[in-house]
Amino acid sequence: MRWLWAFLFTELVETGVYVQALGARPLRERLAIGLGASAITHPLVWYVIPDVTGSFGLGWWTTVAIAETFAVVVESIWLAAFGVRHAFVWSFAANMTSFSLGLFGYALLHW
Repeated sequence: MRWLWAFLFTELVETGVYVQALGARPLRERLAIGLGASAITHPLVWYVIPDVTGSFGLGWWTTVAIAETFAVVVESIWLAAFGVRHAFVWSFAANMTSFSLGLFGYALLHW
């Protein structure tokens, strides 16, 4: 259940950023592309990457750095496939916003 809430939170935050990146397209299309970006990466960031880094004895911050880098790169490729200019910058902004807000919620609000 915890993953589901984290996923929904990520979708809400990151799709808000991606809708801006996708500019003049119809809203339905912008939402679909934005939701797709996080849907591709979030399960891997949440389940696969921690298992892999854990098997190498890597710490939490190293795991976070690897996971967020993975998400930014993959989501920027996804956005670029739809012709988004500055896809890497948009992906970085979306992921750092969701990560920062999520960390704030976890650390200070005890989510």
